[in-house]
This record gives sequence, C-alpha cells and structure tokens, in this order.
Amino acid sequence: MIKYCILFLFLVQSMYSHSQDIAYARSIIDTLSSPSFDGRGYVNDGDNKAASFIAGEFCKFRLKSFSRDYFQAYTFPMNTFPGKVEATINGKPLKAGEQFQVWSAAPTINSLFKLEELKGKNITDPKRFKRFVARNHAGKFVMVDKKGITDKHLLSRLDSLKYTNFLNASGLIFISDQKLVWSVMAGQQARNYAVLDIRREATPKKPRNIALDIQSSFVRVHEARNVIGYVSGKVQPDTFLVFSAHFDHLGRMGNTVYYPGANDNASGTSMVLDLARYYSQPVNQPYYSMIFLCFSGEEAGLLGSTYCAEHPIFPLKQVKFLLNIDMVGTGSEGITMVNATIFKDAYRRMVKINADNEYLMAVKERGESCNSDHCPFYKQGVPAAFIYSMGKEFTEYHNPDDKSSLLPLSEYKDIFRLVRDFMDGMKGQDKR
Repeated sequence: MIKYCILFLFLVQSMYSHSQDIAYARSIIDTLSSPSFDGRGYVNDGDNKAASFIAGEFCKFRLKSFSRDYFQAYTFPMNTFPGKVEATINGKPLKAGEQFQVWSAAPTINSLFKLEELKGKNITDPKRFKRFVARNHAGKFVMVDKKGITDKHLLSRLDSLKYTNFLNASGLIFISDQKLVWSVMAGQQARNYAVLDIRREATPKKPRNIALDIQSSFVRVHEARNVIGYVSGKVQPDTFLVFSAHFDHLGRMGNTVYYPGANDNASGTSMVLDLARYYSQPVNQPYYSMIFLCFSGEEAGLLGSTYCAEHPIFPLKQVKFLLNIDMVGTGSEGITMVNATIFKDAYRRMVKINADNEYLMAVKERGESCNSDHCPFYKQGVPAAFIYSMGKEFTEYHNPDDKSSLLPLSEYKDIFRLVRDFMDGMKGQDKR
C-alpha cells in the first residue's frame, strides 16, 4: 500500500509538472470577473482588490519578492462614476452600457437639454456646416450622426469634437451603429462637458430632448499597485525571463453597470498565475529566474507597465525576454505575436515549436506596436513581445458581456504549452 501511495503521488506530481490546470485558470477568471471585484477599476477600489487577490496567489506558490512584499505602488488621477448614470431621450429611459455610455471624462450633470442634430448635408455642405458651427449651442446637446459620411477629413473633424468641443455645446452625442465599446483612457482629465455614445436603434426619429443624471467623482490621486513575484533560476538566477499581463479593467460606469473583463484581461492574468504555479514546483524550477508581472493601469494608458519599466525593481539589462499575455480566451484561429518582425528569431522559434507539437492553427506575425504592456519595456531596450489569441467564437470587448460564463478558453491548454516551451527553450538563445 505504501509503495502504491508513493507511486500515486509521483504520478500526480508528474502530471501537474507537465501540464497547465484549466480548472484553476477558469476559477481565477470567474473570481476576477465577478461583481465583487467591481470590474477591477477605480470605483470601490476594484483594481486594488484584484491586486491583493493576486498577491495572495503568489504567496500560496511561495514566490519570492524583490521588496518586503509583492507590490509596487504608484498613483494617477482618474474620473469615476460611483453613482447614477442615467439618460432619457424624449421621456424614454435608455439602458446604460447597452444603449448608451458616457465618456470617461464627463462631469456630474443633472438636467434636461434640448437636442440639435448634426447630420447629412449640415456636415457635407461646407456653407451649411459653417452656419451650423456659428449657431449658439450653449445649454444644448448636439447629436452627431456620421452615417453616410466617407470623407476622411470630415470624419476626423467630427471625431475631434469629443476633445475640442469647438461647438461650445453643453454636451455631444455620437450615434453608433455598432455594439458600444467603452474606454477609461480619457478619464485622467475631467472636462466641463459630457459626451455620450448612443445606439441608433435607441434613438427616436425626432429627438427633442435628453435628460441626464450622471454622478461623477474625479479622484486626483488614485493609489494603484503592480504585483511582482519571481522564482529563482537553478543555473543562472541573475538572468531573467518575464511573463506579464495586466489585471485591471474598466470597472463601473455607474452603480448598476460593471465591466467583467473576462477575456480582457482576466484570461491573461489567469495564465500568468497558472505559469507561476507551474514554475513554483521544484520539479519545474527554471534554468533562468522567472519573473511574473501583473500590471494595473493598462486601460488608463499602460500606466502600470510604464511605471514599472521606468522605475524597475530588477535590472532590466538582465532580462533575456519578456512575453506579455493579453486576451487569450479564444484561439480557434491561433495566436498573433506583436513585435515578431523585430525579434525574428524568437518568432521563428515560436512558429517551429508550434508546428512540431501541432498546438495551434497558426502563429501569425505582426510588426511593432505599442498596444499592450510589452511596449514600455521594449522602449527601455528589453526584448519584448505580446501575444493574443484569435477566433470568432468570442468577440465581446470592453462591454458588459465580456463574461467568464461566455468565454470558451478554446485553446487555453495549447497556448499555455506553447509559451511554456518557448520560454523553456530560451537557454542559450540570443536576445534577437
């Protein structure tokens, strides 16, 4: 019986040491995207709840830290919406997050406004457009409809309204024919006018007025934290390989709407935690030291990763490669590697590993782009790339439907295996 138990324990450890744990990953995504984390944004300290949770996981795995704890603190300003976010057109209430959304820089508003429409020939005819601009729009909201407009110059000018408000209106409304996509990047500066996006089907044929009750709170000093841990390398502990992902999301837009962020980026965070758990096992101790970076502030403009890259707590010159993981909840069409054209040898090696093991349909090449948290490190001279999964099986993005219950994790297992094999194969590889 003793021999059987020892054999059983060996087999269990062997299975764990060679594979990811999709059940663990799913539990992390479920947790991080649950309402109790408030969308991992800035209302109710959602991002810091997530940071504490991740640090707890690092502690379970007995990861080492570069300081007295796993945190790297920094601050930034952010406009938030902790209270009401309500809109009514012609007396008909609109559903927040689905039928309308408010610009992240909007102020507190509680009033009824007359609506003016800017569309068609009032846009395309220069004389009519000039007359419209010359009107007095004070105390009114201008509803902008870009349907049928193809001229790039005109479209650019209309888009600039959001940031310039050259009409001097009390607010602007943009009609959308697509599912609404929210962002908090503009929220670092509060404005004195509001901007709304409203779905076309929610807009009456003859809009007369809009009633708004929007409660915003500008937080001048939001305290945020990155979470950083590592496993010492068994041969070259002073050389680092890095896995990174951002854990923050959009948070709440009012007291009734939160953005779960299951794919963006609870999925990437879960994989980094899964990798941390894997490499923390003695049988999987890496050749080089393995760092696990979990960033806040990505949705506000790569703020966490920028702070980490500009205030490093480990020597960046000793980083052999950084692989950033962002949105890996699909994969039926493979993955894309950003910076693949810069680090060609790394890309070719990932393609070969994938082909040799038949993990994914494709590893597609993409050029240099500052579209995720690899970028601030790349700018500091660190060899860095970013991968994301591809597939039409899940397309929700920056909306309330980016839920864990809908996220398929189609190729999670094979993406895990691919990035593990890629990093394990770094021994003796040149940076480029």
